[in-house]
Amino acid sequence: MERTKHVPVLLQEAVDGLRVKSGDVVVDATLGGGGHTREILKCVLPARNATRSVAGGSGGKVIALDADKSALEKFLEAARSDEFLTKALADKSLILAHKNYSFLGGVLEDEGIEKADAILADLGFSSDQIEDSERGFSFQQSGILDMRLNQETELTAQTIVNTFSLEEIEHILREYGDESESRRIARAIVTAREKKPIVTTVELRELIEKVYSKRQTLRQSSGRPGYKPIRIHPATKTFQALRIAVNQEFEHLEQFLEEAVKHLRLGGRLAIITFHSGEDRIVQQFFKKQAQGCICPPGFPVCRCGQKPILKILTKKPITPSNQEVKDNPRSRSARLRIVEKLS
Repeated sequence: MERTKHVPVLLQEAVDGLRVKSGDVVVDATLGGGGHTREILKCVLPARNATRSVAGGSGGKVIALDADKSALEKFLEAARSDEFLTKALADKSLILAHKNYSFLGGVLEDEGIEKADAILADLGFSSDQIEDSERGFSFQQSGILDMRLNQETELTAQTIVNTFSLEEIEHILREYGDESESRRIARAIVTAREKKPIVTTVELRELIEKVYSKRQTLRQSSGRPGYKPIRIHPATKTFQALRIAVNQEFEHLEQFLEEAVKHLRLGGRLAIITFHSGEDRIVQQFFKKQAQGCICPPGFPVCRCGQKPILKILTKKPITPSNQEVKDNPRSRSARLRIVEKLS
């Protein structure tokens, strides 16, 4: 399969927002295609460029994590033809770790690092991952229903659709995909698997298409209010929900946020790029809670709780891609960047 070059989203906005400088220790919690990693590395090692390296560097360091082993392998393969990255890997200015970002604390401990100056997480999936039919992430690619980010874990999308109860599948589609037809799709899945297991992305996609086709036909022919043309492919939300469930994305995100704040130095910044309303809601609520000060009742003359804000929210509204970026990279359209600074 021909590889599509992955384009990092909100690249300059994220790097500028982190306020990275020479000598900083920075974590890129989601390496992916390495676009953000390389840009950050240029900031912490300003004496270097693609053709020249100063021996010993400036003490700056980037630690990049990824749960997907193939992403690390592809990055290393690309780095062989990039002198800047090759030298950074050689002198350990760039450290790679095959770990989910929820294990951030352990990775830093292994490297003898107590606090980071800045931390970035881009929660989107790379083009390589989506377009690899063997991974089963996309309904547009024919492949086995897998969807595991880390191939060393056991749970797959195929396991969910063929063994989970109707109620469990419905819950996943509703909670993780905001799927309005969660009950009908779950019922269709359970009915179909009684005849034979649902194994491929195409089988699941076609099953969902039939559910939506029947729904639209009924609503349109009956003249019932609420008939709306479908803007996105009917399988979009179901595939998204299954991917989130397989990889426990929300649970890992909550763990990561706690770890990130714990291991961020005072004055350091944390930037998160989300692509899904559910994960953005988790980030927004966490930041809001950590930025809250006194929680005493309004009538108290003196604060007794002693609670002080841990974070300062720097983006009252999330930063979104420009019209030009969306035009150049349509996958960036749902990206939301939120940035905070650690106060205490």
